Amino acid sequence: MKVYGDYHTHTLDSDGLNTIDENIAAAKKRGLFEIGITDHAHYRPRNKKKRKENALMAKAQVLRSGQAYDIKAYYGIECNVVGMDGDIDVSSEERKLYDYLVCGIHVSVQPKKFWQLFTYYIPNMFWFALRQMGINWTPKSLIRKNTKAVVNVIEKNNIDILSHPNRYFRVDVIEVAKACIARGTAMELNNKKVSFRPVDFERMAAMGAKFVIDSDSHKAENIGRMDRVGNFLKLCDYDPSCILNLDQPFVRPKAKLLDQIVKAVNEKKS
Repeated sequence: MKVYGDYHTHTLDSDGLNTIDENIAAAKKRGLFEIGITDHAHYRPRNKKKRKENALMAKAQVLRSGQAYDIKAYYGIECNVVGMDGDIDVSSEERKLYDYLVCGIHVSVQPKKFWQLFTYYIPNMFWFALRQMGINWTPKSLIRKNTKAVVNVIEKNNIDILSHPNRYFRVDVIEVAKACIARGTAMELNNKKVSFRPVDFERMAAMGAKFVIDSDSHKAENIGRMDRVGNFLKLCDYDPSCILNLDQPFVRPKAKLLDQIVKAVNEKKS
């Protein structure tokens, strides 16, 4: 499977194995037209001033390397769901430093509020560990709690791409898709592993959800690789237009909630 751009890649600035320049060079070699650098937010310095300085330097390097290799290069960040209340670990002020925002759940990131360590994080880690051992089950009550947490994050933050939904902490992907449609957030088809069923993908696509295929690469050699997603899509019946970066640049989908608000205002006026 060939895509126009890969918008989820990591470098030495977090847990990747290559530099920004090496990632962008690999994207050009793969034949991509666009590349996004999205290192993990939890690897940033604690000091806000230092975080800003690092982000500005990295963004400048992304721009230089993109120009050097004649490829459109973006500087984003992959932030984290840090609790059940819609909190993420990138502030609205810091978001201005980045071209776009990827957000997801990661097992290495604990919740912002201490008490949610016991009501949210540890229960999820227990069932995640069991899934790694082949026991593929999660209590429905915990799935509902996780779904509410992710929906809150989507509704309260300006997120462009929801990364690897359902991969670490289980959610109801249909309910999450509804929130993404309303807010204009793309759902990721992650080439490491697509963590929902073909029938769920077909339902979400039919509802109007939009998707972006990403490698989530931590090695430059994997940038632009989409083979696992390609194999997954062979099992699905879908309209290719629901995938935003197949043969065109990624553009954030239109927020359907805005249409509803405008419609309600117009009806009220009339």
